[in-house]
Amino acid sequence: MKNKFKQSHGGRENYITIKYKKDRTIDCAIRAIAHFLDEDYKHIRNDLFNLASKMWRMPNDDVVIEEYLNDIGIKRQSPLKSRGNKKYKIGNLPLIGNYLIRCSRHWTCLKDGVVLDTWDCREWKAQSYYAYNLYQGGK
Repeated sequence: MKNKFKQSHGGRENYITIKYKKDRTIDCAIRAIAHFLDEDYKHIRNDLFNLASKMWRMPNDDVVIEEYLNDIGIKRQSPLKSRGNKKYKIGNLPLIGNYLIRCSRHWTCLKDGVVLDTWDCREWKAQSYYAYNLYQGGK
């Protein structure tokens, strides 16, 4: 695989223990966005919880994530496809830079050729992605 993997909790470990399996949670969107925007985990978590509350949804809901990213000027890009018109696996994405990637029921961050996540999802296919270079300003 072209892209490497590095285990990361996105800054969550600064606020709560992550020692045991029971300490892990379904916070992939928060972790991925924190990496993607180089922001503090708690800041992203609070922003997503506040927005989700206003929208009557859960913070990890795609609708909430899409709204959050749109609010700060980041737009979804269609998935890249290889020669055989098949979606790339995250581990083989030919992207250089900083990207937030949506795959089936999961969010991750590809930063300078390294997938930052709590588990190795490089075999999963990228459904869509968000490019950091389109970032136009913060909240």
